[in-house]
Amino acid sequence: MKILHNKRRIQRTKRFARDIKKISESVQKEAFQISQKLADDIFHASLNVCSMTGLKGIYRVVIKKDYRMIFSFDRENLYLLRIGHRKDIYRKMEL
Repeated sequence: MKILHNKRRIQRTKRFARDIKKISESVQKEAFQISQKLADDIFHASLNVCSMTGLKGIYRVVIKKDYRMIFSFDRENLYLLRIGHRKDIYRKMEL
């Protein structure tokens, strides 16, 4: 029996593209690796994905302890919405 596994396409918002330019290269690399894992399995146990309170369908994942990547998804796509330091990212949420 063959199991079909469809990896989600990663879509980056313009805001995400601007945000990621402002962070260090090591955090960028980690974000890339995590986004690849998310595309394979959104709720993989190693990723510590949590839904965001008050924002239906919006989730966050921790990157290198102090950074958060905000995303949403549907059946075919993973939408990377924002990335930033944990002290700022929640205040900056303008979706």
